Amino acid sequence: MSNKTKMLIIGSLLLNALLVGVIIGNISHRVGGERFFRRHGREFAVKLPPDKQELFFTTMKRVHGENRGNYRQMREARQRTLLILTAPEFDEAAYQSEVAKLHQLRCRMMQRLADATTELAKQFNQEERKALADHLMHPPPPLEAGPPHRKGPLKRSRVTP
Repeated sequence: MSNKTKMLIIGSLLLNALLVGVIIGNISHRVGGERFFRRHGREFAVKLPPDKQELFFTTMKRVHGENRGNYRQMREARQRTLLILTAPEFDEAAYQSEVAKLHQLRCRMMQRLADATTELAKQFNQEERKALADHLMHPPPPLEAGPPHRKGPLKRSRVTP
């Protein structure tokens, strides 16, 4: 085998190992993040009686399911926005249109959460509503943000054209 062939094989193996590492790291962050969000909700729910815990989890699961399509649409709109922003010629009207779609989707999601909170509040007593308010005031940090003390830019997902 020639030297060039050996170097190509070694380079290919190294790049494949790097790719596998990136994929495993990405998957582990997603799985770990889901556990964190579920744990955060459980930490709140332990303050509630069992019937209200079930109501809380059922309501949040329903809201998350209703917003599932919005998450996908928001991800796609963000990608389109970034593509417009990084294009050789900036199209302000297209950019503003995509940003408006993002705001509309975010508002729809927040309205669903507000409606769910209203449903819960009607069935909670004052102490339970105080715990719910505390839970809403201290949501888990976004996955991209890292620790609260961290300085510097947030991690961004890569956008491909």
